[in-house]
Amino acid sequence: MNKKLLKDLALLAGVIIIAAAGARYLGGGETLTDYAIKNPEKAGVASSQVIERESATYVTSNISDAVTSGSQDTSSTSEKETSAKTDDSFSTASGTGTAASSSETTSASSDSASAASVASAGSSAQSESAGNDISPDRVTYKEGFYYEPISNEIFSRISGISYPVDCTVPIDELRYVGLLYVDFNGNTKNGELICNKDLAQDMVEIFYELYTNEYQLESVKLVDEFGGDDTASMLANNTSCFNYRVVEGTTRLSNHALGRAIDINPFYNPYITYNKDGSVNISPEGSEAYADRTAQFPYKIDENDLAYKLFKEHGFKWGGNWNSVKDYQHFER
Repeated sequence: MNKKLLKDLALLAGVIIIAAAGARYLGGGETLTDYAIKNPEKAGVASSQVIERESATYVTSNISDAVTSGSQDTSSTSEKETSAKTDDSFSTASGTGTAASSSETTSASSDSASAASVASAGSSAQSESAGNDISPDRVTYKEGFYYEPISNEIFSRISGISYPVDCTVPIDELRYVGLLYVDFNGNTKNGELICNKDLAQDMVEIFYELYTNEYQLESVKLVDEFGGDDTASMLANNTSCFNYRVVEGTTRLSNHALGRAIDINPFYNPYITYNKDGSVNISPEGSEAYADRTAQFPYKIDENDLAYKLFKEHGFKWGGNWNSVKDYQHFER
């Protein structure tokens, strides 16, 4: 080839390269693809195809990033929700009155169904409490059954009521207990009580057994829902524990004042005192028919009752065994 022609071509190539570099510099480093994306109306069909390819790559990349980010967020949420300590060990109460299964397979199926029921109800309880901060000191026994120190929110509910200004029990000696129970209509409900911290583990274990055996309780609310009035709570047949008060008819502090006593279905299991003249006082008013413990009626606590057996196994004393008074609703330790 003619040497002159080669020199001309080389010169032309150099000019093109220099011109392209200058154009990119003047365009702020913008490529043709960048230009096509920003100016689709000027870029033409070929540039549109480039835009589609570039956009697809961009979208795919961002979807991947979003999925990765979402997975990390979900993992973080899961870790927060399951950060509470869990104690899955529990002692099975003997003599609950539940018939033994005829085979291990049937028993396993029954246990699985019971666990599924508790998990479902527990998830519902978690949903109802959504928005409330879970205490880092919460101890979860089973799904829906837990205890934790008294939070500011709970303290605001009990301050001046079950926990009066002259209460001598340190607030850190008490624990808030969340639980599930079966009401008189057979429905699962969320319950709550406050007890001494020494009894908190016993409470979740006992109430878990009551729940899985479908033992019915009419109401399990803080006595503060009744203005701290023990009589009003008994009239509502409410199961409750802590209440800083004296023993009825005395000036002596009750074990309820220490969070070491609990009343179960109190309307059907009344408190009875005996006067010197032979008369008796039955509390709450209206529960006189249930003072006759030889009679048969629902929700009666006696030595064949599941609640009696569970509380006794956990070292509690029953008021129905006392001599000077009879407190059939009452367990204490």
